[in-house]
Amino acid sequence: MEALIENVVIAPPIEALREGLETTEERSLGPEGPSYSDTGEKAVAQGGVAQGDVAQGFSPEDSAAIAGSSETPRTETPAEKNPWSAWAWLGLCRTREAKTLGPEGPSHSVRIPNIVHVDVDAFFASVEQVLNPKLRGKPVLVGRGCVASASYEAKFLGVKTAMGFREALRICPQAIVVPGQYEHYADFAERVRRILETYTPAVETAALDDFYLDFAGTGRLYPDYQATLHRLQAEIFGRTGLNVSIGAARTKVVASIASRLERPRGFRMIAPGDEENFLTPLPVEKLHGIGHVHAGALAERGIATIGQLRQVPKPALQAAFGEVIGLQIWERAHGLDGREVLLPSTPKSVSRETTIEGGTIDTEFLSGLIEYLSERIGSTLREYGKQARTIGLRIRYVDHFSAHQTVRLTKPTNDERELLAAANDLFGKLFTRRVAVRLAGVSVHNLETDKRQHELFDTNANRRWYLNRGLDSVRGRYGWNAVFYGKGLELREHYATKPNGLVLSTPCLSR
Repeated sequence: MEALIENVVIAPPIEALREGLETTEERSLGPEGPSYSDTGEKAVAQGGVAQGDVAQGFSPEDSAAIAGSSETPRTETPAEKNPWSAWAWLGLCRTREAKTLGPEGPSHSVRIPNIVHVDVDAFFASVEQVLNPKLRGKPVLVGRGCVASASYEAKFLGVKTAMGFREALRICPQAIVVPGQYEHYADFAERVRRILETYTPAVETAALDDFYLDFAGTGRLYPDYQATLHRLQAEIFGRTGLNVSIGAARTKVVASIASRLERPRGFRMIAPGDEENFLTPLPVEKLHGIGHVHAGALAERGIATIGQLRQVPKPALQAAFGEVIGLQIWERAHGLDGREVLLPSTPKSVSRETTIEGGTIDTEFLSGLIEYLSERIGSTLREYGKQARTIGLRIRYVDHFSAHQTVRLTKPTNDERELLAAANDLFGKLFTRRVAVRLAGVSVHNLETDKRQHELFDTNANRRWYLNRGLDSVRGRYGWNAVFYGKGLELREHYATKPNGLVLSTPCLSR
């Protein structure tokens, strides 16, 4: 019995804890209020210098020491030294210090360039080189009439985007011209976006090959931030074969400039506070929003670099370029950009349409095409957890005559068979001319959250619900063409297939 008593650790009573806490607080609080150590704790807890430090006589050196500099060791307060204080009892002393100092020095409290811009290098041309390995290492031009994209083998010889093919081939006669496969470009862009979303959910698609990411709050997840971005760059290349350039900064405008300076496969990080030093020597054309006209107007006034532009007062820029554009130029010259990374928003309507080359009067083919478009809409609605109350059908004939009509559904739905039934009724009303149809489109509006419950008496509706979820699961794993309805066989005789659907004439609208 005595041996058991010797191994018991008796905790101090609550009254003793309170007395110890009051004693340490009296030591840290002077007659005028909190002492330096107390304000220092507040600054460390907030990741910076507390407000009012300047009024109390703090110097920048003092604030740096309080913020947890690796050169100046942090002095423990009397409350933290006391093993019976509330801080030690709750285990908050070490936790607070760990947040300030990492194993290698300052970590989580130090601000990182959290806005990351990812730009795919020579996107269209790079996709063509991935799809056709024979094009790798050769100058490739994509487009019709003018250059929509040029590989870096062609760019190094002087070819530029939007240049006419006649001039481009004069500069680079050995270039290989391809018309472009835009349905594949959308697929590769989606693959890149999904890789980015595995690193952070805050991903904004600014363009097909242009993305912004926000890594704010991921310090614990990625302690080595720079290595994480290098790993992201390597993973995109390993899984898609595409090179991307990455720029990181505090704002979108600086990050986008940084990513485009060292292409292809560029990488540039601008530490917070170094924006002006980074922008100063760059030409004004590097600023997003300044084109050749604005650059020429600035050059006439002797302004060639961003550093020179920064010296121009704001009222002068607004007088020269207008109030809105002038303010925008002034802010971006100073590295200021209040735009945040925008998350994908829930759609308010969903539409899928496509053109039919040469037109057709075959009602069976048109019915199958409308069925396919209805399937795509139903799948999209279920993906977003939405139901539609209104459906519309639009057809356009080869003589450019258009007909469009909408109808309100009896109940909201995301079942493609119900959407198809309503679309077929509209098609019967609209297709009244003996003229070939060149365009067909289905759209749904008045979306609301899917709150459907199982029907008590309509067992067919319940079976449809389970069937649709099963189709979505199979297609998500094996591709869209793994399962299709009967009329899809006829469509596959007219259109090529890809893993996520048919290759229609307007893939950007009918995916």
